[in-house]
Amino acid sequence: MMKKMKIYYFIPSTLLFSLIFSQFYSFSDNTRLTESLNNQKFQEVAISNNYIHLVWVSISQNYNDKNIMYSKSDDFGESFSFPTQINFTNNNIVAYSQSGPKIAAHENKVCVTYTDNRNGVTSIYLNVSYDYGETWEEEIVIADTPYVNMYQDIETDEFGNFHIVYFNYGADYHLEDVRYRFSPSGNIYFDDSYPVGIVDETQEPCDCCQPDLEIDSNGDVYLAYRNNILNNRDTFLAIKRNGQSAFSEYYQASNFNDYVTFCPSSGPTIDIKDNNIAVAYTVYHTQNGYADISSLDEIVFSNPINLNTESSGFPNYPYVAIDGNAHIVWADQASGNWDVYYGMRDIETGTMQNIQKINDDDTTYIQKDQTIYMHDDTLYVFWSDQRNGNYEIYLSKGEGITITLGDVNQDLSIDILDIILVVSYILGQESPDNAQFFASDLNADSIINIQDIILLLDIILN
Repeated sequence: MMKKMKIYYFIPSTLLFSLIFSQFYSFSDNTRLTESLNNQKFQEVAISNNYIHLVWVSISQNYNDKNIMYSKSDDFGESFSFPTQINFTNNNIVAYSQSGPKIAAHENKVCVTYTDNRNGVTSIYLNVSYDYGETWEEEIVIADTPYVNMYQDIETDEFGNFHIVYFNYGADYHLEDVRYRFSPSGNIYFDDSYPVGIVDETQEPCDCCQPDLEIDSNGDVYLAYRNNILNNRDTFLAIKRNGQSAFSEYYQASNFNDYVTFCPSSGPTIDIKDNNIAVAYTVYHTQNGYADISSLDEIVFSNPINLNTESSGFPNYPYVAIDGNAHIVWADQASGNWDVYYGMRDIETGTMQNIQKINDDDTTYIQKDQTIYMHDDTLYVFWSDQRNGNYEIYLSKGEGITITLGDVNQDLSIDILDIILVVSYILGQESPDNAQFFASDLNADSIINIQDIILLLDIILN
C-alpha cells in the first residue's frame, strides 16, 4: 500500500507567490472493505479511542430490503472486523445519499441513528453499544414527535454528551420544524426535544436535504442546513451555546442566491477544529461546489472557493474535514460518470490545492457517497464503489511527506535534471506520480506547462 505524504514547499523569496509550508497529501491504493452479493452504500464513520467505527446500509439487489451494518478497525484502517447487522427488526430501513445511518462514539459508547418505517410511518431509531461496538442493544425510537421524522444526525462532545437533530413532518408531510435532543454524559437518555427555530412563515430548511451537526470544544452546538427562502436555497448555520436552553444565533454561510425550483438532494457539511469552522456546499445555479472557513470568534464566511475550476463536470455532495486547512472530497461526473475527488483549501492562500481523483480505477462505473475524516494527521476517505458490479465500501488513506518545490526527482538538488523531467511530462513522454506532480507545479495551478519551467529556471539561476 502506497504511503501518503504531507508536502511542504520551499520557495526562494525572488518568486512572487507564496506556497511556503503548504500542506499536501497523497493517497494510498484503494482498499475494498466489504464483499457481498448486496449493495453496500451510505457509509458514515466515527473515530474515537483509536477505533474507527464504520456503519452503512446493506441493500438487496431488488432494493426492497435494507439493513444497518457495522464494522470497526483497531489498527488505523489496516483491517476491519467482520460486518454485523445491528438493527434487530429486518428490512425496514429508509436511506438516501447523504441520509443513511449516522454514528457518534465516546469512549466505550457507540450510538447509531437511522430512519425506519417498520410501523408504517418513518421515524428515527437508535442502537447503542456500551462495549466499543462488540455487542448492541435493541433499537429504540429516538424521535419524540408523531408522524414522519427524517434527516437525522448525531454527534458527541468532549464531555461525553450526545446530541441529536432531525426533521419533523406533520400528518400532511409538511415540514413542521427541526428538533434537537440532548443526552447528558452517562447512560444514553435523551431530554425532550425542542425546535431549533429555523422554520417560520418566511423560511424553512430544504426539506429533502441532509443537515450536518457539529459540536466545538466548548460544547457549543452548530447545525448547518440548506435553507429555502422563496426557492433561494443557500447554506445557513444555527448555533446553541453550551448551557443555553435554545438555539439563539443564526448566520448565512453562503450568499449565492441559489435559486432552485426543485428540492436538491445535496446538503452542506461542516467540521470544527480548534477555533475554526469549515463549510462545504453545492450551488446549483453555478453547477459548482464550494468551501469556506470562518473563525469561531466571529462567524463570517466571506471567501467561498470553487472546489475545482478545471472540472467539466459538476462537483457535488462535498464532505469536509478541517485541521487548519480544509480537506474536501466530492463526487464529479467529468469523466462521464461519478468519480471521487479530493482537494485541500489552504488556509493561508485561500486556494484549492492538491486536487486529485481518489478512486484508482479507469472504469465508467459509479463511485460516490464519499466521506472524509482526519485522525492523528492521517486522512481517511470512504466511498461506495460499483466497479465490482454491485456497490461495495472502499477506503483510501492520505498521509504527508515533505517535498522541496522544484526538486522534481527528489534528489535534494534543483538542477537541469529536474527541468528535463518537467519537459518530459509536458511532452507526454513520462507521467509524474503525485509527489513529482506537486514538485513540478511551481505556480500551483494544477497544470504542468511552460510557466513552471520558467519558474524552475528562475530558482536555478538565482
